[in-house]
Amino acid sequence: MPISSTNTTVLYGKIAMAAYLRNVTPRFAQDMADASVLSSTSKVYFPSLENYDFTLDGLFDSNTGAGTMLNEITSNLGSSTATAATVAPNGFSLGSSAWLIPSITANYDVTSSVADLVGFTLNLSANGPANYGVCLSSLAALTATGTSTSHDNTTGTSNGALINLHVTAASGTTPSLAMVVQHSTNNSTWTTLGTFTTLTSTGSQALQVTGTVNRYVRLSYTITGTSPSFTTQVSIARI
Repeated sequence: MPISSTNTTVLYGKIAMAAYLRNVTPRFAQDMADASVLSSTSKVYFPSLENYDFTLDGLFDSNTGAGTMLNEITSNLGSSTATAATVAPNGFSLGSSAWLIPSITANYDVTSSVADLVGFTLNLSANGPANYGVCLSSLAALTATGTSTSHDNTTGTSNGALINLHVTAASGTTPSLAMVVQHSTNNSTWTTLGTFTTLTSTGSQALQVTGTVNRYVRLSYTITGTSPSFTTQVSIARI
């Protein structure tokens, strides 16, 4: 069914970017190597490397400092460490579709035209496998230890997965969030699929796991501290 673009939400690192964006374009492509030879009567191509990237066009935000969009973008320029980037066309909620890439910044351009606002274009390229997946949670505050509702993929898969974690806000005295992704064949007995590095403030992580990913997946998290709160979103893309 059609989806209104007003529902589209975008997370890059620890920043929710939809309030700044005019357009976002996830692009998943298959490079084709030319396999034509002298005896060929027409072009012959062979599937080569997969290519994943996001292009984001929006309004330039001149604010600087920790937690701002400009700081998040510029702090990642030149870094070979992947930054989690997630686009949800219909918003973040359990089971909603999402595009995930472990991104590195290909380029960041700022433009200023007559009779228009200052804008920017951000191109993100995947530094590793990426895919179309689902949200395991909404973008919401977690304040106590617990588990999420599980997602049923209807079947298991065998090629691993990319899992993106975004924490856009954190508060409390000495807060700590330890997040584990679990999977199950029967929605009853759970084992660890992947473990994120413990967070004590805002941040993001792009976690890649290999091998079997069982039919059911959920989140398990331990939160400690005095009055802790972590605004968190997690999505998974099976590869």
